[in-house]
Amino acid sequence: MIHMVSAFSTANKVVLGQVKTAEKSNEITAIPELLELLNIRGCLITIDAMGCQKAIARKVVSKEADYLLSVKSNQPSLEAAFDNYFKLEMLQREDGDTYSTKEQGHGRVETRLCLVNDDLSVLGDITFEWPELKTMGIVATIRQEKGQPATAITLRYYISSARLTSKELLEGG
Repeated sequence: MIHMVSAFSTANKVVLGQVKTAEKSNEITAIPELLELLNIRGCLITIDAMGCQKAIARKVVSKEADYLLSVKSNQPSLEAAFDNYFKLEMLQREDGDTYSTKEQGHGRVETRLCLVNDDLSVLGDITFEWPELKTMGIVATIRQEKGQPATAITLRYYISSARLTSKELLEGG
């Protein structure tokens, strides 16, 4: 089986480039190779949790671009810092930068709520491990099916070297 890593332009809806992952390897090594081939200056590069790596963030910044990385358990100290910081009631406050969307279709209603914070002191020393880190974001997704009440809230965490509003993060993430 061939595994590929692709760079996709959401604005133009076109694949900009692809790199085949080496045998016995994964996308962590292929992403920097692909970034090296592309002129990404001035772009916001979004990458899923597998690509949430300090070396990849450094590569993006070195090419004069910004990153928006999804945080999961492959970065345990970063994920724990988010877990310790975030409380659900934060999404209901009027004093923070929050944004929400609601989509309906196929018997489902999906609401996404986003909160961003540029006071990174809540991350402690972790802040200094990520190049040019400026924004942390949290997206809560609530999904209702067939008119039934939602039974779970899915949380996703993000870090970015760009100063993003909650709307920008939600649309980019």
